[in-house]
Parts: sequence; C-alpha cells; structure tokens
Amino acid sequence: MSEERTADTTRIVLRSFGVMVTTYQERMAQLLEQANRADLAAEDALHLAASALALSARLTRRLREVNEHVLALEERALAQLQEQLSQRFPGVHVEPEE
Repeated sequence: MSEERTADTTRIVLRSFGVMVTTYQERMAQLLEQANRADLAAEDALHLAASALALSARLTRRLREVNEHVLALEERALAQLQEQLSQRFPGVHVEPEE
C-alpha cells in the first residue's frame, strides 16, 4: 500500500471514529436525560440500559479497529526502518525487545 493511500485510510479511520465518539456522547447524554425522568417505568429503564450497552459495544468495536490500524502502521514502519538500517549498517543488528 502506498504512503498516500495509507495516509488517506488513516484519515478516514480516524475521522469515522471521531464521528462515532461524538455520536456516542450525544446519544448517551440523551439516554441519561431519559433515565432521570421521574415517570420512568421499569420496561423503559431496561430499554435504556440495552440501548446504552449496544452503543458502548459499537464504540468498543470501532476503538478496537482503530487500535489495530494504528498498531499495524507502527509495525510496518518499524519493520521498514529496521530493514533500511540493517541494509545500511549490516554489522549492526538490533532485535526489538519483546
């Protein structure tokens, strides 16, 4: 994947995640408002809890995708750096620590 395409993909992933976080905040604020209502029935409370769980599950899934994307970028960049340095300085070999 070219540098430009990788950067474009990163921008898309991060922008999408930012939108999702903002949506999460807004929706959770609405759920919290609804939960504060004096006339909240038990069935409504269960629906609010289910909505909050589903919302959080989606956010967690997206966060995992963002983490995986960033870690893959880091791994590729460090592997490239190690390769370039080992070609330039063949006598020096540094293995990353586990």
